[in-house]
Amino acid sequence: MKKYFAALSTTALICVAPHALATSTADLTVTGIITPNACTPSFSSGGIVDVGTHSAGDLNQSSNTLVNTTPIALTMACDAQTLFTLRSVDNKEGTAFGTGFGVGLDPDNNALGQFNIRVMNATADTVAVQAVGSRDNGNTWAAQNTLTKDTLSSVAATGTPTTRIAVKDLAMNLEIDTYIARADSLTLDDEITLDGSATIEVGYN
Repeated sequence: MKKYFAALSTTALICVAPHALATSTADLTVTGIITPNACTPSFSSGGIVDVGTHSAGDLNQSSNTLVNTTPIALTMACDAQTLFTLRSVDNKEGTAFGTGFGVGLDPDNNALGQFNIRVMNATADTVAVQAVGSRDNGNTWAAQNTLTKDTLSSVAATGTPTTRIAVKDLAMNLEIDTYIARADSLTLDDEITLDGSATIEVGYN
């Protein structure tokens, strides 16, 4: 089974002034290697997610803060009709406050936040399809509208989520939700860099 690796990374900078948490950005970067008879994925906007500027006062003290929701497109071009899987790997494992992808730790080793990847819609060879996921390494499939690190992802014909379909050209519209952990759980005395990274592995089977 041939595999293709695409890297996702998010980076951001939290700068703490006496009364402000300065510019925060998150970068989503995709790279990969083309293999024979493989599928080539790519992200729109260079895979960059900028979460903007947020003051310390903007962060919720007792709950996590959604600082940005960014739409981004994932496309994949295959040499021929291909049955594929997507596996999402958190390269910052252990730094998320929940089940999302980690973005690093503060100076006291507290999880800074996380980002989640949602699938808004998908098309395969210009036909609408539905995103599906498998929690048992591809033995069974069900509808799932997220890319998560504990499941395989793929697509199926609308209305038949238990059976994947082969695809030549795939387009997924995603949304990246970036969260910062509750402020009362963080040490924000100095600048903190959010440094999230995930790898999307394309498998062929």
